[in-house]
Amino acid sequence: MKTHPAPFPTLTAIIPTLNEEAGIAEAVASLAMGGCFLDIVVADAGSTDATCSLAEAAGARVVRCTCKGRGLQIAEAWATCHGDVLVVLHADARFPAHGADAIRKILAHSAVPGGAFSMGFSPATARTRLIRGLNHLRCHTTGISFGDQCQFVRRSVLDGSGGFPPMKLMEDVELSLIMKRAGKPVLLPQRVTVSPRRWEATPFSRGVTRVLFLFFAYLIRRKMGRPPGDGGWYHKKYYTP
Repeated sequence: MKTHPAPFPTLTAIIPTLNEEAGIAEAVASLAMGGCFLDIVVADAGSTDATCSLAEAAGARVVRCTCKGRGLQIAEAWATCHGDVLVVLHADARFPAHGADAIRKILAHSAVPGGAFSMGFSPATARTRLIRGLNHLRCHTTGISFGDQCQFVRRSVLDGSGGFPPMKLMEDVELSLIMKRAGKPVLLPQRVTVSPRRWEATPFSRGVTRVLFLFFAYLIRRKMGRPPGDGGWYHKKYYTP
């Protein structure tokens, strides 16, 4: 009896935004290149600039979300989508060339639940190279990726865990934990290019300390069996100067 290979899964990309007019068109264009996505969605939290109009002009569908917070926006937009795989791209990141092919190939004939990409900064400096190195070390040792690595996950994995985690912050860490419970996430070698703007806005040591503190605080909380919560405390700690 002749067997046929499983069809490539369909991909939906979601970009959470709030006043991202400076780079949203380029972010959408990086996804649209190659025409591999079933849907490119901008999940906007009430931008007062030209984010939404620029996103639509670039070819994205805009979902005007009822709440603010990355995970909340992604969860709301995902409820309107039909792809087999969710791909999350931050507005200050650029999707790698042939990245969609890499996702579809790794998921078409394997049991991996999802994963993320490698990442790098542009422009790159000694500071951002160090951050990139620490990021990859964390990802390889813990199996946990961050949102700026353009995470992707099967719809079936999300459905089996109750959906995308609706959290103001730490939704990327929770998503990694969801994937790890379902199997072994992959780290693809293609590199997502990220703006260093968030790291330039605060002293280096303070930024690294804050990220590590919040990361391990969340992991300890989850290890103790605490529920993920809405991420509000982490959001306040991360964004308060």
